[in-house]
Amino acid sequence: MTDNFDRYREFINLCGGLPDTNEKGTLDKYYVIELMRRGKDNPDMPAANYHFRNYYIYSWYDLEKYEEEIKSICTLLKMRAYCSVNYKLMSQVALDTLAESARRIAAHDYKKFYNIFESCSGKYTPSGNNLWVIDLDGDYSEEAINKLHIYINLQKSKHAEKVVYQMPTKYGLHLICHPFNLQEFQKGFKALEAATFGAFLEAPDVKKNHLTLLYENL
Repeated sequence: MTDNFDRYREFINLCGGLPDTNEKGTLDKYYVIELMRRGKDNPDMPAANYHFRNYYIYSWYDLEKYEEEIKSICTLLKMRAYCSVNYKLMSQVALDTLAESARRIAAHDYKKFYNIFESCSGKYTPSGNNLWVIDLDGDYSEEAINKLHIYINLQKSKHAEKVVYQMPTKYGLHLICHPFNLQEFQKGFKALEAATFGAFLEAPDVKKNHLTLLYENL
C-alpha cells in the first residue's frame, strides 16, 4: 500500500499552500486528484487504463473531505489515485474552456462536450508553477538517489535547487523538480559510466505536467 496524503499536504505547503475553507472569492488555485484503474493492476481489463473520475481540491477542507472516500473507492475497485504536482488557476482554465467550447461549436463537434473543462484543466500549467516528475521504477539505493540529486542540480536552470520533493510510488520513486535543460541532462547522463549512478543504466524518464501517486492499496 502507498498512502501519500500527508506527503501531498507537505508538498502543497511548499508550493504556497491552500485556503482553509471554500470561501467565496478566494478560490482560484486548485489541484486535481484523478482516480484511475490500470491494466497492470487488473489483467482482466479490456483496455490499458480506465479513468474513473476527478476531484478538484480548492482548499484544505476539500482534501480532508475527500480523503476517506478516495481511499475507499481505490480499495474497493482496485484503482489508484494520482494527484497533480502543478496547481491550476480556475480563472485561466475557465477562459480556456470557453474558447475550446466556441471552437467546437463552430466546427459542429459535440462529441464528449461534457469533458471540455476536464481536458482544459489537465493541459493547463501556470508559468510560475511548472514542475516536472522524474519517474524512477526500481529499488535504488539511497546513495544512487543522492548522486542523481547532485547530477540534476548541476543542470542549467534558473533554480539552484531543482529537486522540490520526493514521492514514493508502488514500484519506485517520483522526484518532483523544477525544469532544467533536459537535452543536456539526457546527453550527459549517457556519457557517464554506469558505476557513477550504481543501478541507473540509462537516463530516467522525465515527464512534464504529470501526476504523481497519491494512494493505492493493491
